[in-house]
Amino acid sequence: MTSDCDGALSAIITARQCSISYETLLAAPFNLPWGSSIYAKVSAVNIMGSSVVSAAGNGATMIRVPDAPVSLRN
Repeated sequence: MTSDCDGALSAIITARQCSISYETLLAAPFNLPWGSSIYAKVSAVNIMGSSVVSAAGNGATMIRVPDAPVSLRN
């Protein structure tokens, strides 16, 4: 389910962010309808163990049409 956010991958560690495709969120077990707010909780895992799970954060809404681009350059 969250293979795009595997914190063992060096690219995820470097970027300090990850993405989950909307196809994943539309499919089972999530089955989120368009317009849903997406809340996420995260935890860190290393050789010492797992961290406490974070508070839920809401950083996205599922939409069909993306927002218009901003800050364009020639």
